[in-house]
Amino acid sequence: MKIAVIGAGLAGLTAASILSEYADVVVYEKEVEGGLASSWHTEKGYWIEKFYHHCFRGDKELLEQIKRYKLTNKLVWKVARVGFAHEDRIYPLNTPLEILKYPYLSFTDKIKLALFTYKSRRRNYKEFDEKGVVEGIREEIGESVLNEFFMPLLRSKFGENHGEVSYAWLLARVSIRSNRKYSGEELGYMRGGFQQLVEKMTEGLNIQYERASLKVGGGLIVNGRDYDAVVFTSPLSELDGTVRKAAGIAEIKYQSSVCALIGAEGKVTEDIYWTNIRDRRVFGAMIEHTNFMPVKDYGEELIYLASYTTPDGWLYNTPDEDLKKLYLKDLKKYGFNEGDLNWIEIFRAKYSGPIFEKGYLKKLTDYRTLLKNLYIAGMTSPPNYPERSMNGSIKAGKEVAEVIKKDFGFE
Repeated sequence: MKIAVIGAGLAGLTAASILSEYADVVVYEKEVEGGLASSWHTEKGYWIEKFYHHCFRGDKELLEQIKRYKLTNKLVWKVARVGFAHEDRIYPLNTPLEILKYPYLSFTDKIKLALFTYKSRRRNYKEFDEKGVVEGIREEIGESVLNEFFMPLLRSKFGENHGEVSYAWLLARVSIRSNRKYSGEELGYMRGGFQQLVEKMTEGLNIQYERASLKVGGGLIVNGRDYDAVVFTSPLSELDGTVRKAAGIAEIKYQSSVCALIGAEGKVTEDIYWTNIRDRRVFGAMIEHTNFMPVKDYGEELIYLASYTTPDGWLYNTPDEDLKKLYLKDLKKYGFNEGDLNWIEIFRAKYSGPIFEKGYLKKLTDYRTLLKNLYIAGMTSPPNYPERSMNGSIKAGKEVAEVIKKDFGFE
C-alpha cells in the first residue's frame, strides 16, 4: 500500500512515522522539514527557530514525542516574565503587585479583568462562536479595558484581521492559559533548540523535497504517482480549489507572519521574556529569548520581533532590507542600542495560521473528507484550536494516522 503525506511539518512527520510501519509512505515537502517549527543555522554554528517557540506542562503529545526520542534531558522549565509596552516604557505584569502598579488601567478595571479571567475557565465558549470578540469584550468588561488592554493584544495576534475574530476564541484561549503561578507562567524550551526533535522525527522517512501537486481522477495522484491514500497537512490555501471543493472543505482565511530575529551584544529588558506592545509599532510582540534561556548557549543575546499581517499586506511584501530598518527604528524606542547589533534576519510564513473568525468552529476540518482516502490534518484540525501549537500539530498527526489505520484495517 502507498500513502503520500503532503507537508513535512510536525503533523505530517508524525503521521508519516506512524503509517510507515504499515505502508510505503512518501513525504512531499517544498521547503524544509519542520514547517513553522523549522530552524535557522547561524554563522556561529547554533540552531535557532525562525519563529519563537516554547511549550507548556500540559503539552502531553509533544512531551511524549520528546521522551520517545530520548530528548527529555534537554528540556528546561522556567517561569517566564511578561510585560506591556506603553508610550515607549515597558511595565512588568506578573505579580499581583506589578499588576496593581500598572497605571493605565483603573483598580475597577483590574478587578473586572480578574473576574473575566476567572469566569472564562468555567464557560462554554462554543456558545459565543458567532459573536465578535470586540463586541463581546465591550459588552462584558467595558470600553476602557477593551481599548487599553485587549485591543493591543488582538492587533498583536491578528494584525488588521483582529475585528473578524470570534469571542469564542478569546474565551477558550483565556481558559487554557489562565493557570499561572504567583510570579508568572511556567514555560519549557529545549536547550539546543527544537531542531533536534525535528531531525529525530525525519529519521528513516522518505522525504521528497519538491512541491506536491495533488490531482483526482480515478484515484489520488501526487506528482504523477498513484497513491492509495493521501494525507494533506499543508495550509489549505495551497490545496487546489477544485480538489478542496470536491472534498467538502470550507474556505479558511489565513494570516501571515513576519518575524525579525536579532543577534546582539545587548538586550532591551533585564528579565522580561515576552513584551506585548501597546504602542503602534511595526511589531506587536517582543520576545527576548535569552531572558529565558542562558545567553552562554548562543554567545549573544537573541530577540524576536513578531508581526501578523495578510499574504497581500504591505508588511508581508516589503523587501527584507526595508523591514530591517523599520524593525530597528521601532526597537530603539525601547532603549535598544543599534551599536550592539550583530545581525538581523527576516523570516516570513505566508500561511502561518487560520484567522479564528466568527463561525470558525463550524470550519474545523475533519480528518476524513468527502473524497475517498483523502485526509486532512494540520493547523485547522481540532487539536489546534484555540491555539495552533507544536503539541496540537503532533496530536493531529497521531489522530489522522489512527483514522487511516482504522479505515484500512491495519493491526
